[in-house]
Amino acid sequence: MTTTDLSARDITKHYDGTAVVDQVSLKLQPGKITALLGGSGAGKSTLLRLFAGLETPDAGEIWMGDTCLSTTKRSVAPEKRRIGLIFQDFALFPHMTASENVRFGLNKMAKGDAELAAADWLDRLNLTGRAKAYPHELSGGEQQRVAIARALAPQPLAILMDEPFSGLDPALRDSVRDIAIRAIKDANIPALLVTHDAAEALGTADDIAIMKGGKILQNGPSESVYMTPNSVDVASALGAANSIAATDLPASLTADLKTDGAQLVIRPEGVLIDKTAVTAATVQARHLIGPVVRLSLQVGDQYLSAFAPRANAPSVGDQVRIRLDPEMVFIFASDAI
Repeated sequence: MTTTDLSARDITKHYDGTAVVDQVSLKLQPGKITALLGGSGAGKSTLLRLFAGLETPDAGEIWMGDTCLSTTKRSVAPEKRRIGLIFQDFALFPHMTASENVRFGLNKMAKGDAELAAADWLDRLNLTGRAKAYPHELSGGEQQRVAIARALAPQPLAILMDEPFSGLDPALRDSVRDIAIRAIKDANIPALLVTHDAAEALGTADDIAIMKGGKILQNGPSESVYMTPNSVDVASALGAANSIAATDLPASLTADLKTDGAQLVIRPEGVLIDKTAVTAATVQARHLIGPVVRLSLQVGDQYLSAFAPRANAPSVGDQVRIRLDPEMVFIFASDAI
């Protein structure tokens, strides 16, 4: 199957006079998953709907390779775009088995070929033994995998996912997501994952686009956006972070940084416990979060979050010495709060 990119070019969409998507340009590359990350009301789902053809832009265009899908004057119907959609609610047909749900989008194929294609996709998603089960007989994770198989079986040119795993039990979420992502990557098509979960975006996507107030603040390879954020908003969007004025910290802690009048965003992993360091801190709180412990450290009148290995993490009330990892400290103008 020939694959190509899916792109938004200076797309704008207004609701009630407000630009919920504001001059956004974003290219989705074949074989890559792009996470669109942002809080509620950022415009993420509206941008997805514009890609899908479920909304018409007020300005700008949507393109699939060399084919224009949307302008302000005309729009290719959603069902003719060959774009697969996966939503949080699985939207399976309750009166159809898992196999029949997957075959629903294969009505242009001969019955035998459609059955083989459905069986192949159910096998890829570890559902062969559930082919004859109805949705009410399937677990939430199984239902979502059926929905993913149904979206991929017609060999779409792109796949769009709107919070597809957020409704799953946490114990199932990672395994279902891993199975789904492998299947999507194997299809070698552009994929967009809309999410508000920074850990999901970083753990899943090749590229990340940070969206706020209808605009894309920054986009690029996941590691690049994480390690070189261009603003306080971007740095804070990618997980828990300490946002603090440099002048509020002891000079001994920032001595190696060029922080004149700066606003700092310090990732918790950038606060290092080091008995040879100069700056003293007191452990005020300690919480186990899997393989690491999250600490709240009091440094003078300020508090910093830090991570420590569970095996040798200090206890509440302990005095420790800390330093900063410059790679995990991002420096912005003092008015960039």
